[in-house]
Amino acid sequence: MERPEHKQNYFFTALFTLILSIGTFFAFKALLPERLFAKQAHSDISDITELEVADIDTTATVAEYAPFDGLVHFFQKLFTLEETKKGSVRIAYFGDSMIESDLIVQDIRKDYQRKFGGQGIGFVPLSSLSPFFNGSIRYEYSPEWNTYCDLCSKNSPPSSLGISGYVSYANAGSSIWTSYKRGGVSLARPRLFYGKSNNSDAKMLITIDNEVIDSVQLKPTGILNKHSLNSLPRELKFQFDNAESIPFYGVDFSGGSGVNIDNFALRSNSGLPLGNLNAALMNAFQREFNYDLIVLQFGANVLNSEKTEYDWYANRMIKVVNHLKICFPNADILVISQADKSMKYGKEIKTDTALAPLLRAQEKYARNTSSAFLDLFQLMGGEGSMVKWASEEPPLVRSDYTHFTGAGAKKIGDLIFEKLDQEYEDFKRRKNE
Repeated sequence: MERPEHKQNYFFTALFTLILSIGTFFAFKALLPERLFAKQAHSDISDITELEVADIDTTATVAEYAPFDGLVHFFQKLFTLEETKKGSVRIAYFGDSMIESDLIVQDIRKDYQRKFGGQGIGFVPLSSLSPFFNGSIRYEYSPEWNTYCDLCSKNSPPSSLGISGYVSYANAGSSIWTSYKRGGVSLARPRLFYGKSNNSDAKMLITIDNEVIDSVQLKPTGILNKHSLNSLPRELKFQFDNAESIPFYGVDFSGGSGVNIDNFALRSNSGLPLGNLNAALMNAFQREFNYDLIVLQFGANVLNSEKTEYDWYANRMIKVVNHLKICFPNADILVISQADKSMKYGKEIKTDTALAPLLRAQEKYARNTSSAFLDLFQLMGGEGSMVKWASEEPPLVRSDYTHFTGAGAKKIGDLIFEKLDQEYEDFKRRKNE
């Protein structure tokens, strides 16, 4: 028979062991990480666009990259605007021929201004080499302008390009003009911007609604100069005399408050020439416009059906984005991928086989620069969506299965806004929590 004192010894031994185990557990718990497994980040790339993790990058894992975390500053500015009804948010939207004539961008602008307020079309050059704002604004200029832009000019410009990628020069001894007429948006608060020159003889005649209102002596003394008009004209005309050697960048039509979006369409552009923008001049534009978001929508001019490797493009665009961060301090960067593009293979029209590796490269340079990434290919329906959109009535894409019709561009613009607005509303919910 077991003696009572032995039972008592067993009881205290068990009690001591229990207390020691509990103490050890809490001691180690303090040393352990909060989570033993990484929390999966939200991704806008369906199935990582069929990527293998090893194909993406060796410097980061998929779980570490959330495509819209790069828009915190932009979303915070929208939140402040929505809460206070004061201030402004400004977006520079760079793209290729997909956004010419204000396609896509005009619908994003309308959606944002409908929700947050704002008016005006934004920044417009004094002359261009491609169709410009046919619906949003009627835009004419004299043939004596010498127009330069990266990639679309055979000759290099005499000085740095402006914020739009364009710069215009007057022919020597000519009287030269540009006129703007109100279209779908107002000509809000016009401001003319021009660059530095030794020319002190240039004069500018300003006509508003067919009435001459002022004659101005231009003073091109700084890296960026401006002349502001406190008016809301239906028609505006600038006429310049003796203005040779002065770089003219364009006119800003923005209401000041609400959301303003500039369309900087660069035909045949890959986005790479943006790395040539003059940082000092862009800093001057940034002080005037205070951009909160820089959008990059390129890809169509990089895509080559015979290529399946685009790391060279990703690596070069990483340098471009880092340069843009120097040009526009504090602005977030949003990379919008190439949309679906179809080609004929035998008797079948289907998605270009080179598109998947291009999408990988675009996601890569966005991730490696901490930029946001919106997968437009998946947003419009993924593989085969161009063929489906072409069968709509009216058709949403053109016969090249690359560009969109007006109706298609509106749908794309609305899709982009809806996705960004969804992410913004998620940002607000997280902020409130």
